[in-house]
Amino acid sequence: MILSSSRLNRRVGLSFLYFIQGIPQGLIYFALLDWLASIKFSISDIAIITSIASLPWVLKFIIGPFVDSYQTSGMGKRKPWIMGSLMFLSIAFFLSAKIVSVYGVPSPLILGSILFLVMLSTSVLDVATDGLAIDVLDQKERGLSNGLMWGFRTLGVSLAAILGSYLIKTHGLDHALLKFGLLNVIFLLLIVPLREIKDDKYFSFIRSGKKKELKLKQTIKTLYKNSITPSMLLLIIFCLTSNITSGMHYVSVSNLYINSSGWDHEALTKIRSMGLYIGIFSALAGGYLSDKHSPYRIILISQILIATTILSFVIAGNSISVFYVGSILLVLLSALGSFIMSASLSLCMGLTFKAIAATQFAFLMSIRHLSRISGEWLAGLLDYLRVSTFDIYLIMFFLSFLPIIVIHKMRVLEKTR
Repeated sequence: MILSSSRLNRRVGLSFLYFIQGIPQGLIYFALLDWLASIKFSISDIAIITSIASLPWVLKFIIGPFVDSYQTSGMGKRKPWIMGSLMFLSIAFFLSAKIVSVYGVPSPLILGSILFLVMLSTSVLDVATDGLAIDVLDQKERGLSNGLMWGFRTLGVSLAAILGSYLIKTHGLDHALLKFGLLNVIFLLLIVPLREIKDDKYFSFIRSGKKKELKLKQTIKTLYKNSITPSMLLLIIFCLTSNITSGMHYVSVSNLYINSSGWDHEALTKIRSMGLYIGIFSALAGGYLSDKHSPYRIILISQILIATTILSFVIAGNSISVFYVGSILLVLLSALGSFIMSASLSLCMGLTFKAIAATQFAFLMSIRHLSRISGEWLAGLLDYLRVSTFDIYLIMFFLSFLPIIVIHKMRVLEKTR
């Protein structure tokens, strides 16, 4: 498949790559966290695990310049990084499986450290795929294409969550990690036929003299120049505030439902996965509307609805133990998260400078993940201070207005140009 040959090829190829990205995230952020809560890991314990495991997402701003600067392979600009990350991801899964097999379920610090390797591989894959998307997508197709890519990533997360939950419950965590490593070997083989342009080779370790290599120092200098404009500074602040509540939710939701409301961990994972399925369609809708209207408007409306849904968790209180009430809230928040994500990605890609596409987009995504980790730390700290889970969600409600303020200022600035 040659991505540059048609819009269909671009959307199919990129959607598949984003689907692969979702596999380790579904296992770790859904199946594993729900299972850990069921064996009495606290919000603070889970926050330690996720914050360590998620650190590579913050380091994307370091990974990006290397992906942009070294593009001399005969396989093309991005494919060597994609294939290399999948190789390392399989190895990381196998290594994690061996450690769990020998020592059992490790402490939060050790478990977070071994999952760090899994997420490091996934973050390299993410940076390379983002750079590839910016390289090949036209401006007018980015919104819907981002919806498709995020939708298929969400599908990967959902399927991995269900599969991971089943494997952990029936075979144990070590066997689940081993089987996910084998699955990534299959994905690696399926990537081989993928090419960006016709002249790229399917598989090659030989350097190509036709590729222009961008110097690392020049890449960083260009990033700095493009990051100090008023619109980019506001976008950076938006990324810094946009994921705080998401991080707080992900480390708190398992304890809220399992320990506070009496849900079974496997049932919780299934409902959260169902929310991700619906999120596929909401991601497509968010992308389509971002193409048709301004991404700013889509983000504003979505974030207000997210704040309202978060407040509903507090108002519902003990009613969350009722299956349908708890399910509706979970599914709604998941759908809104996917809806706003495709619009946010479209906005970030639209303001990214193509010469340093992977670097600048990775820089913005690093800030978004730093925002999420900050939320995880904050929730863990509040839990350590004995703040109730419902009060944590109330704090999330107030914090969810920060990105609304920033995106409104960005919209005003855009209109004055």
